[in-house]
Amino acid sequence: MSGAAVLVVGATGILAPLAATLARDGGEVVGVSRGGGRDTIAVDARETKALEAALRGLEWDEAVVYGPAVARDSLKWIRRSTPGRCVLVRTTASADPARGPLAVPPDTLQLGWTAEAHPRWHTPEEVSAAALEVLRDGRSRTLGTVRPWSDRP
Repeated sequence: MSGAAVLVVGATGILAPLAATLARDGGEVVGVSRGGGRDTIAVDARETKALEAALRGLEWDEAVVYGPAVARDSLKWIRRSTPGRCVLVRTTASADPARGPLAVPPDTLQLGWTAEAHPRWHTPEEVSAAALEVLRDGRSRTLGTVRPWSDRP
């Protein structure tokens, strides 16, 4: 993966440490964030046409996408435009028991919370490290725990 170009949607937020790690390790980062900054492209990735226009002419090998930053159609477009692995980072809401049994597809990081005496949400560093593992091997993971649902912070 060293030297690969990676699209990172959420590059100034929860996935900022991931973008920094990829760049430090010699990869090219195509960062996307709603507000721009930190060498990212400012675009609302939930708007497919705007995303397509903002990324026109750019290429990347793989992608890591923070789920809340995209819509269903823009995620489909990103997946079609990514020749390699496209990792989706899903929030805890995807694990809500009201949605039925939890299934975590390949190339997906399912976020949970820490299983500590005082549960907490994971930090951007923890989320980014876990997302990088999924990017490297494609195996789905759940970061932390998602049950019992009543224990979430």
